[in-house]
Amino acid sequence: ARERMGKLASNFTVDVDAAVEKACALFGDMLNDMAYLHNPQHPMAAPLFMCNVNLALYLALKDEGVDVHDFGTAMLTGLARAPSQGPQFPEDPDKRASAYAGFLGMMEETQRNANPGEVVLEESPPEPDTAWGYNITSCAVCHAYAKYDAMELAPYMCATDDVQSDKDSQGLRRHGSIALGARHCDFRYQPGGGPRRLA
Repeated sequence: ARERMGKLASNFTVDVDAAVEKACALFGDMLNDMAYLHNPQHPMAAPLFMCNVNLALYLALKDEGVDVHDFGTAMLTGLARAPSQGPQFPEDPDKRASAYAGFLGMMEETQRNANPGEVVLEESPPEPDTAWGYNITSCAVCHAYAKYDAMELAPYMCATDDVQSDKDSQGLRRHGSIALGARHCDFRYQPGGGPRRLA
């Protein structure tokens, strides 16, 4: 996390070492009540961890006068240049169906046993030209960012999903997100299809 912070902080005219030290201290405070600490193997644990790493660095750089748009743009540019982690679900229909069955189990578990500040997901109804999809009805990122009065950064976290989808040609299509005022975040995928990015 420290190396990632340093690389992102180097995009700005700041004392990088001091900014990273401050961000690490902030992140240490966040760990006290971060969601999924009790369940680090949860599929949402690692993404939320990295969103909080970015939040801690943003808060440190914000104190140095760094604008949220400049920070978000630098973050998304770095993500676009990073090696792909591969698509969430394989292209082969049979393998995708098997992977999605496991995802459905996790989705149902969030509805039964989500702790405060954790993600809650629901299955989406079938849609034309969509291979699979889901909704997020409670967003862990928004919960964490609101706690630190940094909701202005949350839409840039939404945009990371668009960047990742574009890298893996997953055809993510969305109408809105909780961070942008929607009732839920809708995720619809059509691998190889054209995306519909959030504004």
